[in-house]
Order: sequence, then C-alpha cells, then structure tokens
Amino acid sequence: MKTVHPTWMLGLLLMLAGTAQAAKVFSWVDANGITHYTDAPPPGKNAKELDLRVSPLIGTSPHSVQVDNFNSLTGADAKKAQENIKPTIELLSPEPGSTLRDNTGNIVFQGQIHPQAPVQYDVRLILNGKAVPLVHNSLAIRVENLDRGAHEAQLELLAKDGTILAKSKPSTFYLHRTTADQAPKPTPKTN
Repeated sequence: MKTVHPTWMLGLLLMLAGTAQAAKVFSWVDANGITHYTDAPPPGKNAKELDLRVSPLIGTSPHSVQVDNFNSLTGADAKKAQENIKPTIELLSPEPGSTLRDNTGNIVFQGQIHPQAPVQYDVRLILNGKAVPLVHNSLAIRVENLDRGAHEAQLELLAKDGTILAKSKPSTFYLHRTTADQAPKPTPKTN
C-alpha cells in the first residue's frame, strides 16, 4: 500500500485554493451611456472595481412593496366582476312571431344562458301563464300535445334553492295543427 506524503497534499490544496479565488470585475460607461463589464480595466477609461462578495441572507427579512392595483394585477378584480355579473336567459326557439306546423302538437323550447350557465341550475317554462315542470341542467324543454293557436312562452332560470336568477322576455308564437274532423270542401259538379 502506498502512502501519500503530506507535502504533496499540501501542494495540491494550495493549487486548488489559488484557482478558487474570484476574478476581479471592472465596469465603465462609454460615451453613449452604455455600461460595460470586463476583467481588466481598459486603458484611459475610468473603470470601477466591483465588489463581488455575496452577502449572507441570514437575519435579513424580505422587503415588502406597496402596490395600489394588486387585485388588478392578480386578476382578482376581473374574477369579482365576473361573479357579480347577473346571468340572463333567452328563449331562442320558437322565435317570437313564428308560426309552427306540427299535427302532434309537440314543441321543443330551446334557451340560452349568458355569460355562461351556473354549475347547477333549473329552467322552468311558463307557457300561457302556467308553469311547466322544471328541467335540471338543460336548456331544452319538450311540450307534447299543445293545442293550436297563439301561445306565450317565457323561460325562468332558477338556482337550486328555487330563487329566480333571470327571466327571458315573453315570446308569442303560433301553432297550426290540422284536425281529423275537417270535412273536405265540396267541389261543384259540372254537367
């Protein structure tokens, strides 16, 4: 087994310590106001040697900065504004003043919520002043065997607790149905 002499170890440590020293850095500003950094001061320039020692962070506290518009920077204002926007509901189909032809009297009412639908909601159709059973998390309501004639429809957006969040504008539409008991029109005979 070979032994390492202490003098060799000491020499190796001294060489490593010499390379671990930080190099000097100088800065100077040219005629255009641009700051330059270099490891050797340029001749004829007023270069300053920079202190590159790193100060320990032990015992220092972070600095606080007062920001007047913190909520707008984080988006909190936009979220609050969006939460404060009341939803609206619109009856898309049947369109106001439209005439529908369906012999069975089956009509599908279609709505739309703005800006977006809540996570949980109910929709109630008010047809000719009477409430149709609620639909849950849907904007399509089917009514069967509706009589012919003029009808007024309105949608109500309800929260899960039953409070009315929004109402659509009332819309009048017309339904045409043929009846089986209609007698054919007589046609005159020609002789």
